[in-house]
Amino acid sequence: MKLVIWATSLIALLLAGCADPNLDQAADSDTIRRGNVGDVSTLDPAIAEEIHTFSVLFDLYEGLVAEDASGQIVPGVAKSWTISEDGLEYAFELRADARWSNGETVTAEDFVASFRRVAAPTTLSSYASLLSPIRNFDAVKSGQLEPHELAVSADDEGRLVIQLSTDCPYFLQLLSMPVALPVHGGGSNPKQFEDPGQFVGNGAYVLSERIVGHSTTLRRNTRYWDADSVRTEFIEYVAIVDEVSEFNRYRAGELDITASIPAGYFEQAKQQFPDELKVAPTLALYYLAFDTTEPPLDDPLVRRALSLAIDRDKLVSILGRGELPADTIVPPGTANYPAASSQRQSEDFSKPPKTASELYATAGYGRDNPLRLRLVYDAGGIHETLALAVSAMWQDQLGVKVELDKREWKYFLDTRDNREEWDVMRFAWFGDYNDPTTFLDIFQSGSEQNLSGYDSKSFDEALAIASMTEDLADRSEKLQEAERLILADQPIAPLYFFVSKRLVHPSIGGFESNVLDRHPSKFLFRRPAGQDGYN
Repeated sequence: MKLVIWATSLIALLLAGCADPNLDQAADSDTIRRGNVGDVSTLDPAIAEEIHTFSVLFDLYEGLVAEDASGQIVPGVAKSWTISEDGLEYAFELRADARWSNGETVTAEDFVASFRRVAAPTTLSSYASLLSPIRNFDAVKSGQLEPHELAVSADDEGRLVIQLSTDCPYFLQLLSMPVALPVHGGGSNPKQFEDPGQFVGNGAYVLSERIVGHSTTLRRNTRYWDADSVRTEFIEYVAIVDEVSEFNRYRAGELDITASIPAGYFEQAKQQFPDELKVAPTLALYYLAFDTTEPPLDDPLVRRALSLAIDRDKLVSILGRGELPADTIVPPGTANYPAASSQRQSEDFSKPPKTASELYATAGYGRDNPLRLRLVYDAGGIHETLALAVSAMWQDQLGVKVELDKREWKYFLDTRDNREEWDVMRFAWFGDYNDPTTFLDIFQSGSEQNLSGYDSKSFDEALAIASMTEDLADRSEKLQEAERLILADQPIAPLYFFVSKRLVHPSIGGFESNVLDRHPSKFLFRRPAGQDGYN
């Protein structure tokens, strides 16, 4: 493995020597080129589920509320709103000048139709559960009620009312997510999500060109209500799975913004691009999911042994990118939550915590009777490095026999629900909003994002109690208890918390780091040479 790392670094250094330091990304002032970690899977916000697809959707559509460059909630299609004293009714006044890209007015009925579509069981929206606070949403999603019984209504063309089943302090943040974005005609024309000629959106940009597997190009939407503030004509999202390739394309002047920094290149980036490297804490967790639905990982003793055998400090050292070791679920810095509690809080303090080897032996395994596992991960980036490192730790510490199974991204995604093909699967979760529930809710027994198939009545009840607690301090304590329950059962092995790492060309303005690492293109622009220190 050391030889491979050395060889890759040598190639990078050779390329560095060949690169022209005077190459200027500003050659085309009308276009900003953004690296994207994968191809856009869909332009339908109801069924999108990858973070790199979300980035494009935030440019093409606008919800009732939106996020500014710093990640704060700001008015979107709704120019204002009121919230009832009990927190159960939200009334939104829509902008009269909000338009679809075909010139039609964006109405309250458009939002009603879009919310009903997400709730409909036939839509198969994996992110639909985000809208569960809306009254009757879960009943509609399960088929118990009809979509028209969803508590979302249009008083008139410009006023939308949403009623909740329980107070939700982060509801406005949920409404900024893709699953809450409106689609023209209630999504009745599937072609609008595929064909640039038939695309209709209401965001700052419209679809200009889509080359599957390569790039998605957007053009400024002249009918957008705030079009005068949009300063860049074209945005090109370039699909680059391999982080080293992305890094080299940035250095060659072919990208203005990268999605990340490759493992082993962080120090080089700091030295070569000290003013262009943007590093900031972000709400995201990288983890290994255990298949809890069948042997051998239906045994929490086995899962806890595997988790304890992982040296997280060593993993982040191998990556060398500034990530934070994680032995909890909720990242530090999450709003309405204290600093991450230690995993050891799930242990009985009346006696020393058991070691990984002791738990492994108690579960009936040992060197002469090793556990055998298949670890599935996707090609590209740091995933193979981590899979190799973790499997080596399990082998050294416990004697576990690990079969490594690398798959291409789309094949990898298709494998998630087919648990016969994996025992352990790598995954990452990026917070949808700044609240601990965005990390805890995905482990509810009914969640479509519950990769492990974790099913705990105690955990579900703890979350339900927290959701009905209005006092934020009491709610925080109850959510901490829910986190301790899941850490005791260990359906996943947390590995590290992300920090966002991007290279941003000095000519680009409007880029602000934020904990959700979202950067709508609406705020990005290219400075002329000589302005703000850019030469």
